[in-house]
Amino acid sequence: MRDSVLFGWIFRAVRKRGRERDLQAAAAWPTVTAKLLAGNVVQRDELAEGTLVQTTQIEFQYYFALGDEFFGGYLRSVSCSESEGRRWLREVPEGTLVTVRYDPADPDKTHALQIDNAEKLPFGVWEM
Repeated sequence: MRDSVLFGWIFRAVRKRGRERDLQAAAAWPTVTAKLLAGNVVQRDELAEGTLVQTTQIEFQYYFALGDEFFGGYLRSVSCSESEGRRWLREVPEGTLVTVRYDPADPDKTHALQIDNAEKLPFGVWEM
C-alpha cells in the first residue's frame, strides 16, 4: 500500500513537471483559430486544483486547418461542479472559435492557453 502511494506521488510529480515544461514551450508557439466540437462533462484531472465539490471539468475537442491539413486537440475548463459544467456546456455552442497554440515542427502538439481565450469563454481554461 505504502509503495503504491509513493509511486503515485512520484508519477504525479513527474507528470506535473512535464506539463509545466510543455506549457512554457507553448507560450512561444504561433497561434491559430480553432473551432470547438461538442463538449462533455468529465472527471477532474488529478493535477487540476479544485474544492471537494469541484469534481469535474468540461472538455471540448477542437480542430483547425493549416494549409490543406487538419489538426486538433482538447481544451478543458478549470475545475467545476457537475451542475456548473452542464450550464457551461449550454453556453458554449459547437463551432465556437478559440485560439490555440501549435508546435510549428509538429502541429499535432497543441495547447489552449487561458491568456489567449479569457474573453471568449464563460469559464477559465485549464492549461493542459
